[in-house]
Amino acid sequence: MKPRPPDDLPATIDQTPEILLDSFRAHPEWTDRQRDEQLDRLIARFPKERLLAAVRPRLRDLQGGDAEALLRLVEAFASSDLLRVLAEALIAQPHLSPERSWDALDLLDAAGALESYPELAERWAELNESLDEEGSLAELAEQLEEGPEETWLALQGLGAVESEIRPQIVAGLGDVALGPGLVTFLRLLTFAHDPATRSAALDVLARPATRDPELVAAWASIAADHPDPDVAARARRWLGDKADIAIAAWGGPDRPAPKLVRSLVTAVNGRGEGYIVLSSTLGATRLTAAFLCDVRRGVREVHGVIVPESPVADDAFREFVRESDRDLVEGAPELALGLLAGSLLLCGPETSPALRFWLEGTVGPRVQPRPLPLPFPGWDPASQPFDEMPRRARAVLEACPDWLDDSALTYQIAEEIALREVDPSPDSKRDAGAYRYLFEHRLQGQLELFRRMQLWMASFWQSSGDHDLGRSALALSCQLSDAQHAVPGHPFTVALTTRSLSAAQVNLRAGIDPRKTPISPGA
Repeated sequence: MKPRPPDDLPATIDQTPEILLDSFRAHPEWTDRQRDEQLDRLIARFPKERLLAAVRPRLRDLQGGDAEALLRLVEAFASSDLLRVLAEALIAQPHLSPERSWDALDLLDAAGALESYPELAERWAELNESLDEEGSLAELAEQLEEGPEETWLALQGLGAVESEIRPQIVAGLGDVALGPGLVTFLRLLTFAHDPATRSAALDVLARPATRDPELVAAWASIAADHPDPDVAARARRWLGDKADIAIAAWGGPDRPAPKLVRSLVTAVNGRGEGYIVLSSTLGATRLTAAFLCDVRRGVREVHGVIVPESPVADDAFREFVRESDRDLVEGAPELALGLLAGSLLLCGPETSPALRFWLEGTVGPRVQPRPLPLPFPGWDPASQPFDEMPRRARAVLEACPDWLDDSALTYQIAEEIALREVDPSPDSKRDAGAYRYLFEHRLQGQLELFRRMQLWMASFWQSSGDHDLGRSALALSCQLSDAQHAVPGHPFTVALTTRSLSAAQVNLRAGIDPRKTPISPGA
């Protein structure tokens, strides 16, 4: 039978294999039938060598909508040369999604080609281990019943798995008997910032026909505490006409709640990262957690310790204070909780699912994301005379010495100034063209980052008593949020450019050149 094109593809078109492969990417809405018809059309219309000439270069990008068709064509016309091209393409794509990696590696494994590529064989083994749900999931469920420490370790381990794999692992738990530990694990996952993981956990919790006390309590917690109204509404539907009673029982006076006893906040570094450390007692237990917060992406990492309450329970907190190389503010819980709540607003799917465990253990289950409180209430940042801003910008940057731009472009311009001028020190007037070029091609895209960093530091300095610095940071932050101040001549931009170029020149004289070595994240 002659292959028929998909219904919505024009029948008359100057067709080439490339055009027909492009249509897979252009039509993600196609059904399986339509995609099969398009594949049949490719095979029927073109000689094998012409078709494979179009396939080979496209294997370098297996993330696109044509990837499934490409792999089916490789499978149909498998040869040692074509399998080699696929293997080399996979090695060059280490961050390919697990699903696509599975399809490609399975093809190579079936053809007996993996043994020639140890790197791919290792990746295949790791992928199989991650997806080996039958034994490992039962073992996981058993471990979860051993205590709360196992819960956060399991959450931390799940966070290390590729985000595309997590929902599959969670869904596999639906075949395991739900004990109290597993119910708690799944309840915490319903607060995950990754929608697919959250949905999988909700589905598993909703599966049992019985309504034992642990399940009722879990759904009551979700209904009472979840920040997503749709999830909270689903929990209420599960609880049915007993929802109000269950929620009231869950939130009653006997409900355990942590008591915050120690807190600290660090200054943010040049990448916009700062730590919030909380230490709380919960019954006879002390939980201490360090939250690494990013002013753009929320809570990036969280790790902690659980120990019995005792005279040495503060050791983990003290250890962090000793090891910190940044300015910090201790004993300001409003600052710590306010910045943490603001960071929660910025969390995305990549956020560790262990976050919720440590939030409940140190702050409590009612913790909610909310905007940062504006420091210095009643004080108008616009009241600062503009002619004071150069001094204030310099003061803020001097207090934060690693607030620099260390991009390759900064080093290139710093080197050119040093080679061209008798006095190599950057000068905003003499080097106005270089300053403008760096702004337009680099710093303009960084202003939002520095605006958020200054907002964090305004609250930080308010709590530490450095009110002049805090007001300077707040005024600069407010100005950088205004498009009329997003210009190369703004005092903060000028000061940042000068400091960045000067620091680059110092490094170049010392033989340090990030253009010749890996550039640090955020550069």
